[in-house]
Amino acid sequence: MTPRTPKKELIALYLRFRTLLESLKDLPAADVMTPELEKLLAVIGNAWHAGKPYPVRKLLIIEELGSPATIHKRIHQLKDAGFLSFENLERDSRVRLVVPTEQALRHFAEHAKVIQQAAK
Repeated sequence: MTPRTPKKELIALYLRFRTLLESLKDLPAADVMTPELEKLLAVIGNAWHAGKPYPVRKLLIIEELGSPATIHKRIHQLKDAGFLSFENLERDSRVRLVVPTEQALRHFAEHAKVIQQAAK
């Protein structure tokens, strides 16, 4: 039995995906952002977007992101690069929330534009 030829649409989709990945390397934050920092920023951005930003302490115990020391280091790398800031919880000033900055929101929007272009 002869294997079927893949559908042209699937091949085109894959090639657009590869182009998308290459395009992301040209974005302004590409020199700062590692895959690990990108993942952490996405977790923080998702929580913030859902209206439930992470307190630093809760973020530090997410095992998929690494050890607490590693997460702490990465939080500060993102803060130093201008992607994160800290806000005190209104009802308890001891709790610091990790939130994306305007720079992080622009970063998300730039990625979204590349995705939109690749989807065309």
